[in-house]
Amino acid sequence: MQIVLFVSSFDAVRPGWLLNFLKGISAARIREMQQNLSKYSRHFLYSSPAQPLGPKDLVWRMMAGKVVNIKLHSQRSQCVVQASFSLHM
Repeated sequence: MQIVLFVSSFDAVRPGWLLNFLKGISAARIREMQQNLSKYSRHFLYSSPAQPLGPKDLVWRMMAGKVVNIKLHSQRSQCVVQASFSLHM
């Protein structure tokens, strides 16, 4: 099941390449991708408040995980600095 097209940036900037690539996609393939997108479009709709497992909710979950990792990294860095400082005294 596919809902997106991937192209390399190298190819995309070549004059005329992208237009020829898109023209080469059959109408049946476009319809298939549109049908796939309609099945999963709810996952791409932002709503307020955030719906569970919606895009906004997933972004907040990812950010929360990163904050935890940043805090852990900061704490570990401080422990290393404090330990090395105490060794030199």
